[in-house]
Amino acid sequence: MSLSTAVDVLLIGAAVVWVLVRQIRLARVKPRLLVLAPLILAYFGIRALPASTWHTGADLGLLAVSAVVSVTLGLWRGQTIKVWREDDGTWSRQGSMRTLALWGALIVARGLLYAVDAAAGHREASGLGAVLVTLALSFAAQNAVIAVRMTGAPALAGGQPAMADAGRGPVIAPRRTTRRAARGAAGEDLHARRHERIQARRQERRERRAGRY
Repeated sequence: MSLSTAVDVLLIGAAVVWVLVRQIRLARVKPRLLVLAPLILAYFGIRALPASTWHTGADLGLLAVSAVVSVTLGLWRGQTIKVWREDDGTWSRQGSMRTLALWGALIVARGLLYAVDAAAGHREASGLGAVLVTLALSFAAQNAVIAVRMTGAPALAGGQPAMADAGRGPVIAPRRTTRRAARGAAGEDLHARRHERIQARRQERRERRAGRY
């Protein structure tokens, strides 16, 4: 294995780990990143593609197959990511085990395509540039689904935020919102009781002072 190939493998491996961790963590949705992240990946991917790739029909055909697979799985993944509105009006999202499973399917598909490309003598179609480009397309498809679901998820009655879950329609937001409200109510009740005790002590001191005279 050459040094450049080893570096490519390390970069791709690091990118895969970073992507998987980010997909299952609870995070705020940043609308700009929904657009910028795929564009940045596509930019570096296109720069990393050898110039000969654009002039070879076989390379372009293999890239097209990889793009179709990546976009299809990206659209599917977007449906497995929970999206909901927080109390402050911002949006949050979190992936599920199905999201990871579909990322695993993409990794397997990339491995099979790499084997086909290598057997056909067109390794450039599965190099770092090709991987970044197809990853950008997959992210773009996934983020497009998330953006559509954000605009289509209505707020429920009673002030509860809505959450579109895997195409099942809006449901009540995660439990943490309910727990947050419960903690807030408990805090207000505790504050009221403290205020009552303070007032009672002040009244008791006034009565004691009045009794001395």
